[in-house]
Amino acid sequence: QVLRVAAPSGPGIRRSRSDPMAEEGEAQAPWSVEVPQKQVNFLLGPNGDTLKRLCKATGCDIEVSRQKQKGNKTKSVSYGGQTQFYEDADGGGEDDEVKAKVFIRGVAKKRLVAAEVLTAVANGEDPEDLAARAEGALVLPHELQHPDREAWARWRLLTAAHALGATGHLGRRTLRLALTSGAALAGPAAEAVRAAAEEVLQEALELVEIKVEALDALEPEEAASDMAVAPLVDQYGVMVQVCDQDDNALSEFITVRLFGPPDGARDAADLLAARFVDAKATASILQVPGEVQAMPSEHAADFAGDVEALEAEFQVKVHRGKTAVWISGANADKVAEARKMLQEMLQFYLPAAFHLVEGLEAAAIQKLVEDQDLGVLMAREDCVVMVDELTRSVWICGKQRAAVLNRIEVAKAAAASAPRANADEPTAKRRRTSALSHASVAL
Repeated sequence: QVLRVAAPSGPGIRRSRSDPMAEEGEAQAPWSVEVPQKQVNFLLGPNGDTLKRLCKATGCDIEVSRQKQKGNKTKSVSYGGQTQFYEDADGGGEDDEVKAKVFIRGVAKKRLVAAEVLTAVANGEDPEDLAARAEGALVLPHELQHPDREAWARWRLLTAAHALGATGHLGRRTLRLALTSGAALAGPAAEAVRAAAEEVLQEALELVEIKVEALDALEPEEAASDMAVAPLVDQYGVMVQVCDQDDNALSEFITVRLFGPPDGARDAADLLAARFVDAKATASILQVPGEVQAMPSEHAADFAGDVEALEAEFQVKVHRGKTAVWISGANADKVAEARKMLQEMLQFYLPAAFHLVEGLEAAAIQKLVEDQDLGVLMAREDCVVMVDELTRSVWICGKQRAAVLNRIEVAKAAAASAPRANADEPTAKRRRTSALSHASVAL
């Protein structure tokens, strides 16, 4: 739907004298645009903020008529010594859609830009997208159309955009990206941000859903906070949801739904099945996908023998998943002890791949779970990090050890200089995982 644009020519318009070229430019630049009345609130935005952004971005004063007047009314617009008069005709009659007139004040070139933006609003485009584009942001369409895919993409974009000095906002149909500096996004910077964003959107389309039918007697309501699965949530954005059960239905099972990248989601599902189906205690150790499986043959046989001895000593079972080596057993204490020993074994057999940092202060741990720069490193294929709040340790796997250790030192310094928090105050949210909530929109 293309709505009428009232141009400064024709009957009812009075012009002051001007040179022919300026007059031609004025004739091509509209002074008003009509939009559906139902679009006005979207055009204005909360407290008029969207309209203010459009005014600033286009360099024009934009005025929205408050209501449609009955009968023909004359509207005047003055700018640069000129006064333009328009016949504001009644919007009734054959046209059932009530229109609101939007007046534009500015030089001709800027009025053309503003009119194009306002016409797009009239045609149903999001005013926020148009305002962002006018301010120099990059606006990309997306076809996720799925609350979990959108939530995961928001989480992943936190680090992808941060790595390039940008911020993002994922809406229902578009993704808006802008530089944190406020500069227009153009040239190589725009291409880099576009490529990163498109990669995230493609990854979001490839996420998988896995369901675990958990035993009600094992209280699977705790699945979303399971300590063995939590590292997979932090590292890969795996979402865990305990499905609501009909109060009137009698069932010994409760469905636990997982949604995330294929490898991480499968390992998380195996961990939850061990705990809430097989009634085992579990613990996990993350690895760069396939790291242990790719162990050099000269060490693999000895490692396998030591794993068998560990299993016999602690009466546990060691499982080699794609993204995690994990342990299950009947006794939680023995599982925890086996996990500690397995970490030592991995550092012995693959010292270049695995490293454990212990003895960190709680405040430093909190800084790490909030650290977006650490999140950027964790988004790399060659970097896995487990921040363990219970043991106050950090487990590192991959080629980015030096960079992760640097982030740990930065967190320690920040924690040491920060004022002591009141013990009664709630801990800060994990910013890298809070975006996994459907309600999280701002990035």
